[in-house]
Amino acid sequence: MNKNVKIIAPIFIFLVILYAIIASRPLSQEIQFIPVWTIDLESYTKSENEAPLPEDFNEAVSFKLGQTLGYFTKDGKILSYITFPYKATISDDFYALYGTSSEEIQIQSPSGTEIGKIQVTGFPYFSKDRKFIFLPGGSSFSKLNEDGSVAWTYEGFTPLTAFSSSKTGIVAGFSDGKVIGFDNDGNITQEYNPGGSNYEVILGADISDSSKYIATLSGQGGQRFVISKKTDASYGAHTSIVFYKSMANELNRQVLIKFSRDEKKVFYNSANGIGIVNCRNFRNTELPIKGKILSILESESGNEIFVLSKEGKTYTVSTIESFDAFSGSFSFEAESACIAVKDNSLFVGRDGKISRIDIIHK
Repeated sequence: MNKNVKIIAPIFIFLVILYAIIASRPLSQEIQFIPVWTIDLESYTKSENEAPLPEDFNEAVSFKLGQTLGYFTKDGKILSYITFPYKATISDDFYALYGTSSEEIQIQSPSGTEIGKIQVTGFPYFSKDRKFIFLPGGSSFSKLNEDGSVAWTYEGFTPLTAFSSSKTGIVAGFSDGKVIGFDNDGNITQEYNPGGSNYEVILGADISDSSKYIATLSGQGGQRFVISKKTDASYGAHTSIVFYKSMANELNRQVLIKFSRDEKKVFYNSANGIGIVNCRNFRNTELPIKGKILSILESESGNEIFVLSKEGKTYTVSTIESFDAFSGSFSFEAESACIAVKDNSLFVGRDGKISRIDIIHK
């Protein structure tokens, strides 16, 4: 055998083995959507269903589709199916039906039991276990106690254009560009104007679970996305702007903004789709999603974000993993749609049907 071959062959074999060891990586797991069941909501009123047990309501999942709302279980049992003529608000804990000038609004549990009354005229809004009512005139709101009585009221002077709440706080944005953060007792914790626009209207806002961060999309003619940070533990307007992005393309409607539970990310509807900011290093990215974003929900594990968007009569459910990894989407035609998450199952409502889709990684 040639002397050079004797020398080169072992070196080559060694390099191949070394490369195989260094380059080998376990294959990344891919997300898979497993259809489990689909229920026909309208069949609930046409058949004799077994009466739900009290424990069925402990883990009830709420839905609102067009002029209907109600609750179902993760196993596909319909607990209630209610039609309403005008307006309604619902969360997994309670719901209310109301009209334009209702002087008394009943708050009902998922089982239909009355748990309180709102004796103030306005438009109620429920989010998880929190209750609010927007007052006539459009510039003021009240936080409600468990029984529907008024806990406290903020009276503004300009129209309220953005609103959100978390476990520890509330944020309100106004047409004059002002942003106000509150704690659950009604004390003001942040107050500022993002500025930078010809017309400083607040189009969207959210507050993180700890109330440390507030994010807003604001303005026309110089629209910007801004994240503020509460810099002092005491009450008052102690605010620092820690991130802002000027938008090359602008929206002229109200938008949805959502912090992740761990406050590491914030998602916002932009003219280009969905924007995502890493709240640790303030890196910003945008993923193309068509239409208006209606819902941004996080899985129980926190590994996936589900986005419901609408363009015309076409609804799209998109999935985002990690920070900004687009994992796929599916679309359907419907008059109305909604999504919900329980454990690591995704529920998709479309017109008179709801489907459960389990999420696994393989």
